[in-house]
Amino acid sequence: MKTLLMSTAAIPITAEERGRRRPVARDVELYQRMLSKYEHTARLADVLGFDGFGSTEHHLQTEGGESMPNPLLVYAKLATATSQLQFMPMSVVVTSHDPIRVAEDLALFSHLFPGRLAGVQFARGYQTRWMQTLTQSENVVALNPTSDQRNRDRFNDYLAVIEKAWTEDSFNHHGEFYQAPFPADGIRDWALADWTRSFGGPGEVDADGTVRKIGVVPKPLQQPKIFIPNTFSPQTAIDSARHDRILVIAAGNREQARATAELYRDAARAAGQELRLGQNVGMLIKLAFGDTYQEAFDFAARTYGYWYHNFFQKFGFTEVFRTAADDPNRPFDLGNERALTERMIENGQLLCGTADQVCEQLADVARVYGDGALDWLIYETWGQALPDDEENAIHQNQLNIYAEQVMPAFR
Repeated sequence: MKTLLMSTAAIPITAEERGRRRPVARDVELYQRMLSKYEHTARLADVLGFDGFGSTEHHLQTEGGESMPNPLLVYAKLATATSQLQFMPMSVVVTSHDPIRVAEDLALFSHLFPGRLAGVQFARGYQTRWMQTLTQSENVVALNPTSDQRNRDRFNDYLAVIEKAWTEDSFNHHGEFYQAPFPADGIRDWALADWTRSFGGPGEVDADGTVRKIGVVPKPLQQPKIFIPNTFSPQTAIDSARHDRILVIAAGNREQARATAELYRDAARAAGQELRLGQNVGMLIKLAFGDTYQEAFDFAARTYGYWYHNFFQKFGFTEVFRTAADDPNRPFDLGNERALTERMIENGQLLCGTADQVCEQLADVARVYGDGALDWLIYETWGQALPDDEENAIHQNQLNIYAEQVMPAFR
């Protein structure tokens, strides 16, 4: 089982500072502090032997949450500061970008830093503030009943363009949301028609000088593995299996996680590919360590509990932790971060305790809660955002414990 460290790009400040120095993500001193701690985390992950390192893409988060608009650009610096660590954007929200530019950027990174791109995770985008602003469209986000299907269709269309760009020397794409070339029935009177017919890709230009296909430069040095996150939608698991994409499960409990992995395996089988349970699958898991269970719990509440209660819950992401005992007529809210932390532990989304205790809990995850074998563990960490950890000592200790006392048992 490989481990990819998913590290947040949150500004490490107290609640008091967040109000006094607002908007904190535009405070250049604070942003530099965040970048410094982020680089320290990547360097440490490299030394400790993590297989990969990633961060989410988000925009306009002036409040200082996930304030990283272009992870790939940051990885270009980090690749020169590390020796073997691989990097993976988690995620590129492809529905807010031009898909050809995305294909070009990732392919170019693979040439500049050979062997250092672990893959790329593509997501559909759920935050209206920046999705609508960057796309200049309404009803464009995922998870919204009025726009979810249209968002999924756009995502599938754009992803098809990226895959063609990486695998075909020349192609034509006529989708609902994207055409290549534009218009897809041809660009007339191409000035370099003879030159392109002689030296360009096959079929790019016809005898009349019309551009019929395009070729994207460069072709990746290595074909990037595509990862797809899955929290709620069975259709995402099915589509990922059909297209041989790696599924990253962030289910609310053990039963949902196993059921999603089984759905992915069965959909792959229906598409003609035999996979074991857990093959081509990653699982997003939170980890908290301490010399005692209580110490680990306190760390978890200050990090995972804090951010999920105060931030992600507003977008409905904690709904996956709902049980039959919760009022079905009210939005899920347990009232405070410690109660939410306890629920995440109960549901298996958060592994908590001493190194030995976490090893026992992780064994179930590695088996996909049954007889499977998980390919990827996505270790989600928010320790870098602790405001009172100026030297990253607490965060560093968490990563050291995992790398030295837990990770070797699952290689």
